[in-house]
Amino acid sequence: MNMEYLHKPDYFFFAHKMVLFLEKYIKQHPTEQEVTFHLQTIYDLFGQDRASSTINLEGILNIVDEYLIDSQRGISTLIHDYHIQIDQHILTISFHPHAMQSVICGASVFFPKVA
Repeated sequence: MNMEYLHKPDYFFFAHKMVLFLEKYIKQHPTEQEVTFHLQTIYDLFGQDRASSTINLEGILNIVDEYLIDSQRGISTLIHDYHIQIDQHILTISFHPHAMQSVICGASVFFPKVA
């Protein structure tokens, strides 16, 4: 029996949505350098794509790491560190403080070059 997968996740699209979501979040909560999201929030952000909001989330976050921002201390990533706790349905993100400040001041994120 040959089963074909009909679902092909678009990691770059979800990474882009995640970066836009995080930019908006930082502007709304400028003092929160570390934030915890319930995976239901990510599930909703990704249009109820369960695989992308659970097992494929780390791959998407690796792409998010390629998005850069010019800060006072040079070019850096928006996310300093993240931790996924699948059993508790939690994603914890720590932002680079200088990158956060750049977002708050209106700096644009540089998008990665896609091959």
